[in-house]
Amino acid sequence: MITELVTGTVNRAIGVPRAVIRGVLAEAITFLTEEVDLTEVLIAAVDLDRVLQSVDLDALIKRLDIQAVLDGIDLNPILARLDLNPVLQRLDLNPVLATVDVDAVIDRVDIDKAVRGVDIDGVLARVDLVTVGNRVIDGVDLSAIVRDASSTVTTEMISDVRSSSERADDAVEGFVNRVLRRKPTDDE
Repeated sequence: MITELVTGTVNRAIGVPRAVIRGVLAEAITFLTEEVDLTEVLIAAVDLDRVLQSVDLDALIKRLDIQAVLDGIDLNPILARLDLNPVLQRLDLNPVLATVDVDAVIDRVDIDKAVRGVDIDGVLARVDLVTVGNRVIDGVDLSAIVRDASSTVTTEMISDVRSSSERADDAVEGFVNRVLRRKPTDDE
C-alpha cells in the first residue's frame, strides 16, 4: 500500500518508470528493516502514555477471562514460599472464640466414637499408678475412717455382749427359780 502510494506520487512527479521506482523502494525498505531497529524507532517516536490514555481499561477487563488467567497460575510454589507464622502470631482468636457456642459443639461430639480410637492400655501404661494411689490415700482421712469403723464395731459388740448377758441372766434366774421351786413371775 505504501509502495503504491509512493510509486504513484513519484511517477506523476518525475515520470520514472514504475519498475525502477519499485526496485528502489524495495531496496530502501529492505535496508531499513535489516539495518534499523524499528522497535527503537517506534518507542522513541510514539508517546505510549498518550496511547495508553486512549485505552478503555474497563472494556479490556470485561473481555478478560479471569478464570483462564487463574487456571494458568500454579499456586503451590507461591504457597510453599509463604510463611504464615507471622500472620498467625498477630491473629487474635479471642473475639472468634467468644462467638463459639461450646455447648453446641460438645453436643455434636460423639464421645463413643472418639473414645473408640483410644488405646486405654497404652494410656494406663504411661500412668504412674503408685503416685496416683498415694495422692488418693493422702486425700482420704484414713484415720477417721478407721476410728468410725472401730467405734461402730465396738458399739455393736457391746450391744451384743449386753444382749447375751441379759439372756444369760434370764436363764440363770429361771434355773434358780426351778431349783428353789418358785413360781414364775409375770415379767418373765
